[in-house]
Amino acid sequence: MRILLITSNSPYPPVTGGKVRAWHLLQQIARYHDVTLLSLLDSADELQAVSHLQRHCVQVETVVKQRRRPRGKLFLRLLMTILKGQPPRNGITYYEEMRQQVHKVTSGRPFDLIQVEQSHMAPYIEFVANSQNGARLITLYDVGAAQYERTLKVQANLQNRFWTWLDWFFLRHWEPTYLARHFDRCIVVSAVDEALLRRANPALDVAVVPNGVDATRYNLLPINPASKEIAFIGKMNYVPNVDSILFFYREIFPLIQAQVAEARLLIVGTNPVAEVRALAADPAVAVTGYVEDIVPYYQRACLAVVPLRAGGGTRLKILESMALGRPVVSTTLGCEGLAVTHGENILIADTPADFAAQTIRLFNDEGLRQRLVTQGRCLVETTYDWQIIAQKLLQVYDQAGSKQ
Repeated sequence: MRILLITSNSPYPPVTGGKVRAWHLLQQIARYHDVTLLSLLDSADELQAVSHLQRHCVQVETVVKQRRRPRGKLFLRLLMTILKGQPPRNGITYYEEMRQQVHKVTSGRPFDLIQVEQSHMAPYIEFVANSQNGARLITLYDVGAAQYERTLKVQANLQNRFWTWLDWFFLRHWEPTYLARHFDRCIVVSAVDEALLRRANPALDVAVVPNGVDATRYNLLPINPASKEIAFIGKMNYVPNVDSILFFYREIFPLIQAQVAEARLLIVGTNPVAEVRALAADPAVAVTGYVEDIVPYYQRACLAVVPLRAGGGTRLKILESMALGRPVVSTTLGCEGLAVTHGENILIADTPADFAAQTIRLFNDEGLRQRLVTQGRCLVETTYDWQIIAQKLLQVYDQAGSKQ
């Protein structure tokens, strides 16, 4: 099968959740099908990744995002996007060069299947050459309206709240309507997201292909019983992650320190915003920024926390922690959509007092730590390994191809 994959950034290097998913599934599907990749790049520096992608793709095409000047033109673009009934974020991610490249690539050769990653990239499907009659799929890493509604609850900056509200307002109707009109099938990462989409538009054809982890690459790490380091892993300019770590530091961490004085917080992730960087002024906190390899930081930590209060999709960081043998404490929202069970392979808590208590339990109860580690590792090996996830995606491809 000839597949065209259109992404909003380069899948390599896999340093964020979306990139991790795209990179691992790209490698897997390229074993069975001819994949052409067309990606938007944030900067020319990302062109260095092309050689890695070419090992798996029959063709790699890129468009480097150009800085938009003046601001008046961007505002006009946003206004036009809103007048078309689309969320403002679609205007931000629209590039004329990408439109031209989509048409050029699809004019040059036939594709059996065209797959777009993320709904803000969906409008590019309109620029596919008319000669293309293959199946059209879109992957949603989260359901936009739900994600933005949750983000509104934790966003403090008034200007950012306004734009988030606008995105939420338009996404409620635009996303389920537009996707049903322009795509043969939507791929989501959990049954929760599937239910949200079907409720918004029963006409949508939805398939679930979960997020995963490389259980072959990530091996169980021994736990140092003397360690009192707590790891928080994530992209640190993503609003839900920023809210999450500030919530943990201000409301949960002091309760932990009151009983475990030597507790330390390890914040690992790319692009930490100023508020997060400022936490490093506390001797009990380390903020790393971007790191080449995440494993040494998990090695230091006794456990991982996911105190999310906003966001959508599912958290790859939980699966990563389980694969590496680090027990996880999460909010209900943080582990939403994953087949986890409190007390069996994860601990779940939603109030600061309970979250702190569950974390302290893990510090003090070696048997509990070991049970969560064993069951968590079993879960990722049997359910969430990328090879297993890829087979679900290949089944979706087969079904889509048979309908053409």
